[in-house]
Amino acid sequence: MSTELPVQSIAAIATVVATLIASAMSFVNLTLTKEQKTSEFRQAWINALRDDLATFFACARAFARSIETLHLFGAEYKEKTAFLISEQKISDIRYEVAEVRYRIKLRLNPGEAEHKELLRLMDRAVDEQHKMIAEKTDATATLKAVELAAEYACPILKTEWERVKRGELPFRIARNWLAPIVVILSIGFVVFLCAGTFKL
Repeated sequence: MSTELPVQSIAAIATVVATLIASAMSFVNLTLTKEQKTSEFRQAWINALRDDLATFFACARAFARSIETLHLFGAEYKEKTAFLISEQKISDIRYEVAEVRYRIKLRLNPGEAEHKELLRLMDRAVDEQHKMIAEKTDATATLKAVELAAEYACPILKTEWERVKRGELPFRIARNWLAPIVVILSIGFVVFLCAGTFKL
């Protein structure tokens, strides 16, 4: 048994449905645009973090090796070879290590366990450097601590990259749920119009 609806009612229903669909599509587009921008910012954050980590680990190694050479051969070794890094260069490296260390600290989230552990491993590498300088030992412990922190950093960068590929939660909701619902409702309304019986 079919129900006849006045054409005026259908026009009113069509207006309401079209408005709802347009509003839903606007919301979906706004969400997708915003979350796309968030993902771009997150990607830039990952790139900057990776660059700072690489600088920190490279400079920490170079600094440790320079101090080790100085401890092994003494100050007179500087005058006999061109391979030893100058005191000014050592000072520059030390400053750069401190600078990128704090940039990394400001980028990481101390509320996340993995980030907190990475900071702890980096602090341990710095502590090993200070110990090496104070006790005039070789760079073995320092280099081991640097490598441990570097190895731990790799999965963190991978996890953050996977998060970028997956998309932010609102983006996934809009893409996987809202957009299909809007399409289904639109198709359902068209079918209703085509199959319905209307009267003037």
